[in-house]
Amino acid sequence: MKRRYIVLSLSLVLALALSVPALGGPTNPVASISASVKSIATKALKTAKTAKKTANTALTTATGAQNSANSAQGAANKAQSTADAAKKAAEGAQNSANGAQNSANKAQSTADAAKKAAEDAQNTANEKLGETFWEFGEFSSTSTTSGASIVSCPTGSEVTGGGYQVSGGGSNEVVPTYDASYGDAWAVALERIPSGSQTWAVQAVVVCAK
Repeated sequence: MKRRYIVLSLSLVLALALSVPALGGPTNPVASISASVKSIATKALKTAKTAKKTANTALTTATGAQNSANSAQGAANKAQSTADAAKKAAEGAQNSANGAQNSANKAQSTADAAKKAAEDAQNTANEKLGETFWEFGEFSSTSTTSGASIVSCPTGSEVTGGGYQVSGGGSNEVVPTYDASYGDAWAVALERIPSGSQTWAVQAVVVCAK
């Protein structure tokens, strides 16, 4: 009987030791599991906070990158607008240059046509007139007041122009009163104004053509 009480007492002590670790029994498995779960939760919370911080940093970086991209896009749009305006201005300048070139080409064509017409007219005149030459008349008698001279073209030629020349001390004070063609000749009459004491003479000159 005494032995039975001893066994029962030992059983009770063992049960208490299993339920209360402080009595020297083994660790309570329920308490160990709770401690393990809390540790895992704490680590998970720490990891989540770190992940959140990383995500916030990444979001800030992404926002900065988006702002930079928006600025770059705005600059690109402005550059494209400037390029389009420059292209339009260049096209306008090219059109103006083309117009000026066309006007210059037309003017050149007109000038070429005028030159050809002049050459044709010159050729026609050369064919019609042939050789041109000068004929000189006799000097008039020396005078202090007036003088006249006339010269004719040879037979078979015609007058194309004429003039005169004066010699003598008073030659710089004479004026023509007649200086023109006269039939197949060239006639000239001069008068000294004012009158003076120096004498001078005049010679008629005619240009003839065959």
